[in-house]
Amino acid sequence: MDAADPSAPQTGLRTGMVDGSRVEAIAAVVRRHFGSALPAAAKWDDPAFWNVEASRAERCQFLSVGNAVNFRFWELKGREAVPSIGTIAGETLRGSMYLWRRLRTAVSGGRFSLEAGYLAELTVERFQAAFEDDDGHLPLRPAIDERVANLRDLGERLLDSWHGQFVHVVDAAQGSLDRFAVLSRSFRAFDDPVQKLTMVNAIMLAGSGLASFDREPLPGVDYHLMKQAVRQGLVEPPAAVATKLAHGELLAASESLSLRQAVLDALVEVANTAGVSTAVLDNLYWMNRRVCSDRNPACQSRVEQCPFESACTQRIKFGLPLELTRYY
Repeated sequence: MDAADPSAPQTGLRTGMVDGSRVEAIAAVVRRHFGSALPAAAKWDDPAFWNVEASRAERCQFLSVGNAVNFRFWELKGREAVPSIGTIAGETLRGSMYLWRRLRTAVSGGRFSLEAGYLAELTVERFQAAFEDDDGHLPLRPAIDERVANLRDLGERLLDSWHGQFVHVVDAAQGSLDRFAVLSRSFRAFDDPVQKLTMVNAIMLAGSGLASFDREPLPGVDYHLMKQAVRQGLVEPPAAVATKLAHGELLAASESLSLRQAVLDALVEVANTAGVSTAVLDNLYWMNRRVCSDRNPACQSRVEQCPFESACTQRIKFGLPLELTRYY
């Protein structure tokens, strides 16, 4: 991203928190993990979760709608972060995978519409009816008002400026990731200073073949990537933040932003050192989120192998970096 662009993620600001020796160690593991094969980014082509049979415009709309609510899959009970889990057709799904599966079934079943006019007038009640699981529970209840506000804003702005279709935003970027970030920032859902949802959207659009950018999207830094980076020693949080991570306490917005910026710096350095794209590295960390679980990570349970284990400092006392946010 262009460092002069005020809408670009503020990478490089917290590099003092990044441990260069750990970057080298983790990058070596990433190289060994992929071997000589050139890794490809995920294609997001499972029809159970994404509308792969639809037109390009419909698919871009689907991804923009899903990513507008792709955050806060937990609620705090005491000092414990309880994950969002729901059941669809007898299958138990967690977090974002529940979101995408339910969005897919709600749209195909006529309980939810991707049309901008529908989104602009969305109510909490309509959202709840569309996204409840088969048992009548709503895994997306945390921050439900924020989710609905994001979707209403998305619909309104698409109607006002983009003929109701997010594909026009994609095309207006003309292949420039910087331009895509600038345009996305005008939407409430995509105004995060570290651009987590913007970059996840770009990663999915590019991987799905719906867009082509002039550079790889940056990693979408959420609490799963932050937790792993801190446990691996890539990032050394300040003492006050480390205490909160160890005790499951909420981070202040400024603490979270600094930590996320440092993790973004570290992961970009890992990708560059390992010679893999940032999108592929994002995929690897995201797929590893449940292996490096909050309570019983693989390095302790020995049930499965973590690809980072040989180089990880295994600081498992650090849990999810929690903030009451609408970004992750």
